[in-house]
Amino acid sequence: MDNILFKQYIENMKTETTAINVKSLTINQNVIISLAFFIPFLISGPQLLTGILVNCLLILGAKFIDKKNHIIIAILPNVAAVLNGLVFGKFTPFLIFFLPSIWIGNFVLIKLIIYFKNNLSMSLSIFLGLILKTFILYFSALVYFRLGLVPEIFLTAMGVFQLVTGIMGGLVFLGIEKIMKKMSFPRRRESKLNIPF
Repeated sequence: MDNILFKQYIENMKTETTAINVKSLTINQNVIISLAFFIPFLISGPQLLTGILVNCLLILGAKFIDKKNHIIIAILPNVAAVLNGLVFGKFTPFLIFFLPSIWIGNFVLIKLIIYFKNNLSMSLSIFLGLILKTFILYFSALVYFRLGLVPEIFLTAMGVFQLVTGIMGGLVFLGIEKIMKKMSFPRRRESKLNIPF
């Protein structure tokens, strides 16, 4: 009888934990997606800060957001930036040329992190994703510059600047992940101690 009650208790705990995890995942997704739009749209701070935060959110999206919503998180930040007009100031109209490349770059970053994280460390997965994203953006900037469509400043903005803000955003993400692991550990330990016998 005690064994049956214990098994029922464990099953109930699993069901409750699953429900909590699903609810937490939904909340995380909504928060990340909302921030991906509102940070570039509302923050009129330095481009460096905006770039770091957006890249951090893209990496968070790779970890917490459902596959079906990856395209949303890849597109939203740049749509918001164009609406706000803050990213390149007077050069914002030129950003229209780069929207497809940025969307592809963001999407590739998310997918590569997910692809590599099973075989590589998270930090290395992020770095490889950022390298390919930067290559896509720099190559598109080079093509547009050679065609006379954008000024030379975009070679830096879509090259070194993207890589730097991406790496810094990755470091912020790793810091957040470390804090989240420390916060979740005591809960797992407590759940084991509270099981009645």
